[in-house]
Amino acid sequence: MKRIVRQGMLALAALVLLNSNVAIAQDSEITDKDLYNFALVVQVVEQMKAEVGPAIQGLIEEQEGFDGKRYNELKGAGDNEAKLKELGANEFEIKFMGLLVKEQEEKIDAIKDALNTLVKGMIGVQKYKTIKSTLSVDPDLKAKYEEVLNRIAPVEADA
Repeated sequence: MKRIVRQGMLALAALVLLNSNVAIAQDSEITDKDLYNFALVVQVVEQMKAEVGPAIQGLIEEQEGFDGKRYNELKGAGDNEAKLKELGANEFEIKFMGLLVKEQEEKIDAIKDALNTLVKGMIGVQKYKTIKSTLSVDPDLKAKYEEVLNRIAPVEADA
């Protein structure tokens, strides 16, 4: 969790420093810089999302008496005790599933907080929404966005 928040905040600091001249007033025109900032925000959020599954998997692997197979059997019930009992979960499994769900929710909340902070600091909420909705209906903008994404290489955690 701390790693995800730290990465998000480091990315935010770098992006804000690189883009410190973002205008306060937002207009309806989508500039190349807006599209670039949007792509950076999306890239950071996607990296953070990609770390949630492995973090949960790591907790499962570290827990004696619980494995990925059992998790897959129980995950549909989440932390709903009644549903877990219907699936034959014992007290330990019920508590552990509760812990896993809580950990996953905390990570997702951290991602949402980072997204909100990045959007507000980089491009503004309205501009973000405009770009996001326009990408699905404007093939020229989508092509331009894909080009920007291809220039932004994902940061490799193990590199």
